[in-house]
Amino acid sequence: MPLVIAPCHHHDLATLRALARDPSLAHEFEPLQTDEGFDDLMGDPFLPRELRWIASVDGTPAGFCFCFLAPTHGGSFAMARLGVIEPYRRRGVGTALLAAICAAIEPIRERRGLSELSVSAWEPNPAAAAFAAQHGFGHARDFWRMERPHGPVALPVWPDRVMTSAFDHSETSLLDFNRSYNRAFAQHYHYVRATVEDTRAFTRQSHFRPQGLALAYRDGECVGFCRNARFGEPGEVALIGVVPEARGLGLGRALLRWGVAWLQNGHANPIYLMVDGENEGALRLYRSEGFEMARTRHHWSRPVVGA
Repeated sequence: MPLVIAPCHHHDLATLRALARDPSLAHEFEPLQTDEGFDDLMGDPFLPRELRWIASVDGTPAGFCFCFLAPTHGGSFAMARLGVIEPYRRRGVGTALLAAICAAIEPIRERRGLSELSVSAWEPNPAAAAFAAQHGFGHARDFWRMERPHGPVALPVWPDRVMTSAFDHSETSLLDFNRSYNRAFAQHYHYVRATVEDTRAFTRQSHFRPQGLALAYRDGECVGFCRNARFGEPGEVALIGVVPEARGLGLGRALLRWGVAWLQNGHANPIYLMVDGENEGALRLYRSEGFEMARTRHHWSRPVVGA
C-alpha cells in the first residue's frame, strides 16, 4: 500500500495518542502525553478540523500533522506541528504532510490574510533543522523553556491601588481577561488575537484552572493577569500580561510570584514557563525570580506561497 495522508477525526484519537507517545516523538509533544492534552488539542479554537491529518505507510500509522491558524496584526499566520515516528523518517512522510498543509491553506489564504507558515522543534534536532531548510523555512525565533526548582517563593508586593481576584467564570471576568490579554500582548511577536468566544473556549479546556488565573485590578480596570496551567504533574506559568499603562510598577513580578506559589502549593513538578528569547525584559525578570533556561525551541518560517 502507498503512503496515504488522511484527515484526522475524533475516532482517530487512539492512533494519535500512540504516535505522540512513541519514544521518538514524546519529547516533542509533552502536553500530549496526557489524555486531557489530546482533548484540549482537538477542541482548540485555532485548530480547524480540516487542518488535521494522519499519515500511514503500508497501512501502518507513521505520523501526523496539525496546523493552527492564528489571527494577528492585520491578518493571520499558520503554525504547523508535524511528527513522524522513527521507522518512517527519511521516506517522504513529512514532506507529504507539509504538502497537505499547503494545499489546504491556499484556498483560504486571501480570505484569512494568511502570509506566514511556521514550524518548530526542540533543540537539538538536526533532522528538523534540515527539513526546515530543505523546504525553504528560515530561522525566525528561539523560545526558551525556563524552569524553577522548588523552594521558598517571595511574597507578591502589589502596587498601590491594585487588587487581585481569581477568575470566577462570570461574563465580567471573561471580558476583563480577554480585553487585558489583547492589550498586553498586541505588540508581541506572533501575537494571537483572541475574541471573547476564543477565550471562553480556552476556559473550558481541561488544563485550565479557574483558581489558577489571577486578574489584577486598579481603580476598577483589569490591568494584568497570570494564568497557570497543569498538564499532568508539570505546571506552567502559561501567561503573564500587564497592560501598557500599568507597566514599570512591579505588577509583573508580583503576578509571577503569585503564579509560582500557586503551582508549588499544588505540587506541580517541574514548574516552567516559555519566553521569547528576544524579550530581554522578561528574561531578566524570570532569572531574578529563580528561573533558569532548560530547553530551547527553534521556530522557522516562510511566506505562504502566493502571499
